[in-house]
Amino acid sequence: MNYGIVSFDSIANEIINNDYYKKLKKENHHGLTRYEHSIRVAKQTYILSKKLNIDYISATRAALLHDFFLNDDFGEIKGIKKGTTHPKIALENSKKHFNLNKKEEEAILSHMFPLTLVPPLSLEGAVLSLTDKGTALYEYGRFKLTLAFSIWILFIFNFLTLNNN
Repeated sequence: MNYGIVSFDSIANEIINNDYYKKLKKENHHGLTRYEHSIRVAKQTYILSKKLNIDYISATRAALLHDFFLNDDFGEIKGIKKGTTHPKIALENSKKHFNLNKKEEEAILSHMFPLTLVPPLSLEGAVLSLTDKGTALYEYGRFKLTLAFSIWILFIFNFLTLNNN
């Protein structure tokens, strides 16, 4: 048994027990909550970072914090501008609530590359960016598109049923 490995739960504990972070449980994101999305991204980042033998603690913390914002944090910002703005907002919120190292800050700020044109400067940042995109695709397919498809089927069914009566 390797006692030098820090568990995912040990890394996540400080962050997920923060009162402001808990508010992510009420924020919709990719067909589920921003909290659930962040945990999913962080778990995948943790696993991949350990396999790549990189700084899995910093990568996991950054993954937990990459979408650390509430919809109210945007003010009047809408649409695609949210995608380009939210890494900065997430970083500001993260710095208010936690002590971050430079690798964590950079990974949070660059996780939306290439949309933000801020490339990851570390392997940890690249793993977070790729894991976030893969997880988002999975979530859209599993949760959001499935719901949209179900609603579409119900609409068609109701349309056909009402027109046949």
